[in-house]
Amino acid sequence: MSFKPVVLLYDLDNELVDECSTLIGHTGLYTTINTYNETNALEVIQQYNRGYGLLTNRLSCVITGWNSYKKPRDQLLFKMRTQEKRSPFRGPTPVIIITEDHRLDLRQLALDPIDGYVAAYLHADDFQEHISDILHKIVFGNRAHEMNSIAYAKLQREQDE
Repeated sequence: MSFKPVVLLYDLDNELVDECSTLIGHTGLYTTINTYNETNALEVIQQYNRGYGLLTNRLSCVITGWNSYKKPRDQLLFKMRTQEKRSPFRGPTPVIIITEDHRLDLRQLALDPIDGYVAAYLHADDFQEHISDILHKIVFGNRAHEMNSIAYAKLQREQDE
């Protein structure tokens, strides 16, 4: 019996989570866990920890958004990264952000290779076209680092213009 890679979905917008889950489910390649609040998302992350949180998480990818009710540094993304930095044996879990908010400061925080290390930053209006391909590149192509580097370089060029 082979196990499918597990993808965690979390956003306050329940419809966005359900739509994303449906699109990913149609591929037949992944198991998705839908969460609609941060507490449940953090519980799932804890459940998929390996080696008491010392080793890289078993989640293949986390797809999330920005919570407009919280400060940027209080977001799920940064809570995950704080946990991951506690162990030298743990690598960052790949993350995709889907959001309507494309503020430059939020994109900078998310794509920063030290802090956010997000593989893809997608807009809620057109993520449907790209999500399956991006997820496949991250999970099966092991290209999260490469995708983060490309997205960060693109953001830096936009800022320079």
